[in-house]
This record gives sequence, C-alpha cells and structure tokens, in this order.
Amino acid sequence: MTRRTFAVLSDFNPHGGGIHQWSLNILCALDDYRKAHGDIDVVLFHYDRYPGGLSVRGLFPEFQYVGLSKVQHLIARAMRRFSIYCPWAMPMLRPFFPLNREIKRRNATLALFPQGGMDSPLCETPHIFCAADIAHVYYPHFPEVRLKGSLRIRRVLFDYGPANARRVMVESQELAREMTRHYGVPPQKLSVVHQVLPRLFSASILPDVGPNRAKPYLFYPAQLWAHKNHKNLLAAFVELAAEFPDLRLVLAGSRQPGSEAIFNLIQSLKLSDRVDYLGYVPDEEMPKLYRNAAALVMPTYFGPTNIPTLEAFAFGCPAVISDLPGVEEQAGDAALRFDPDNPRDMAAKLRRVLSDPVLAARLVEAGRGRMEQLSYENYRRQMFALLDAALVSQPDQASA
Repeated sequence: MTRRTFAVLSDFNPHGGGIHQWSLNILCALDDYRKAHGDIDVVLFHYDRYPGGLSVRGLFPEFQYVGLSKVQHLIARAMRRFSIYCPWAMPMLRPFFPLNREIKRRNATLALFPQGGMDSPLCETPHIFCAADIAHVYYPHFPEVRLKGSLRIRRVLFDYGPANARRVMVESQELAREMTRHYGVPPQKLSVVHQVLPRLFSASILPDVGPNRAKPYLFYPAQLWAHKNHKNLLAAFVELAAEFPDLRLVLAGSRQPGSEAIFNLIQSLKLSDRVDYLGYVPDEEMPKLYRNAAALVMPTYFGPTNIPTLEAFAFGCPAVISDLPGVEEQAGDAALRFDPDNPRDMAAKLRRVLSDPVLAARLVEAGRGRMEQLSYENYRRQMFALLDAALVSQPDQASA
C-alpha cells in the first residue's frame, strides 16, 4: 500500500482565540481521517516559535512533527514580505520557499493551512486554503485589521491564495457566497464546513459543574480587539446597570494593543465596581462561567459564526448576539439578535432575557437543539468530504 502524507503548517497558540479552536477541530478531523483510511501520515510543520507545541503533541501523538530552523524561518519571512509587495513574483519564489522544500522532501500529497497566512499562496503542493472570514473587506478601519500592514497582507492573501489552492474551506454558506462575490472563487471549488465546539473541549467537560461566581452577570469572552465591540457593550450595560442594581458584567480574553481604551471607558462610565475582567481563562474554567451567567452577550462585528455562541448552547446559557449576515446558519432561533451598532437595541434584547425566565429557558433548550445539528459527527463528515474532494480534484478543475 502506497502511503499518503498530509502536511499541515501549524502555530497553535492557546491564546489565539477562535482560530485556535478552529485549528484543533481540523486536526481532530485529520486524525480521524488517518485512522479511517490506514494509509495516511499527518506531518505538522512549524517554525522555531511554537507556543502550542507541547499540548498539540500530547493530543496527537501519532502525528509527525517537523520544525523548520531559525534560518529557514528568517528566509521564509523575507520571501513572504517580498511577495506582499511584489505578488507577481510568487511563481518565481515558490521553488525556493523553505516550507515547499520540506514538504516535497516528505512527498506530501496534500497540504493544509488552518490559520491562513502567506505560506498558502506560496505553496506548490496541492493544498486547501482555509478562510474564517473576510472582515477586512467590510471593516478595514479597525486598528487590528490594519496593524503592522495586516490589511495589505489580507488583501494579497485573498487575491492570490484561493486561486493557488485546490480547494477553499469556509465555515458558512454566507462566506462561500462572499468568496465568490469578492474574489471570484468558483462555487464548485468551495467547501462549507460548519464550525462546531471543539471535540477535545467538549469531551473534557463534566455534564454538571458547580458554582463559580456570584449571580447575576452577563458574560462576554473575547480578546480585547476593537472589532469585538466592547465600547457599545459598555454603553448598553450603563442602561441596564441602572435597572438591575445587582447585575455585573464579566469579561474574559487576552489583552491586545489598544485595549487600554476599554479600561479607560469603564472608568469614565463609573462602572469599575460593576465590571470584572478575568483575562485569559483556560478551557476547563469556561463551562462554569457560562452555566452561571444570566446570558452570553456577543456584540462582535466579525462573523457570521463564532465559538462563544456554540459554547453558550453547549453549557446552557442564553445567547444574545450580533445580528450579522448569515448568522442564522449557526444560531437558528436559539439566540436573540441585536444591531451591534445600536447599544439601546442591545440593552433591549438583554433586558428581555433578564426579565423573562421563560424566554431564557426557551433559548437554552433551543441551543441544545442547535448543538445536535452542529455536532462534531456532522463536522467530521463535512471534513471527510472536503479531503476526498481535494485528493481527487485536478488543480484547475475542482469537483463539486
């Protein structure tokens, strides 16, 4: 039996937010695909900086791990930077790109780039381009979208990455339509794989969790980026705080450049004694925070799919989220939705959940129903179909 090799470029960082959990799901599906077929080897390539390396090796001991040297890292970084400003040169750069040489050395059949990045359009091996969102098209003004040339990188990446890939993986039908509309990706080249709660996360959670914090509180787990919209959330919370004197707001997530503005706003609104900031919270602590919360509030501008919505469904927490195009694919009727630009609308939807226990219970029950549809089993089936299609597709003629 001729063995086949899947190459995966990884830089798994537990502090990476949703993209970290997206990546873990991909690895779980690859591991299952490997076990199901018997002739597959999975090789994870990583550069010398690898913050999640030890935890990933423990989770997937049957994978092979290949570290690129510091010199290779420096060369790759220089070539990526050059291609950002001279994208026309990518075909000439690919034969000399360090990652390509390492992948070819192991005769890889297929490559995957769960976290995107400029390695994908520079890849010579047939590969899958993974796209979580194209928020840079709609929100180029956010600092994190423009930070350190990120906007230019994203534009070049999406202009050239999907065209160079054998298949393009997205997590919603809405994003598939946007990829065709904005980047001309043929529909038959796109595979929709709906995001689910990470299997490793859900498997490690006991069905019953004890008390964690004093009730009542609203919970928002998100890194402190501007697009997460803490500003409008705080404006909505001012209105609710006057009506519900015992209500608190609990924030979780890593700090990011510019996040001091959020804490300054908390002080200026005189909410310091009503807002708790927990910083980064390990996965094992999250269920308690959801179970004891009056509601998840998710005012982000980016989507349409988000991991906290799934976590709320899984851990019995009413979800009140941004009304984004395509969000119904994930949420269905299991979440109340508000205009993220309108703090009064946000406060009104939260007020309904806080004041109506019957409504809150209905949302929790509907969330359980959504989890049955957005199960890991369905995710695995979609991933298997994507991998099958990528293996049989021709570079210039992807199968439907």
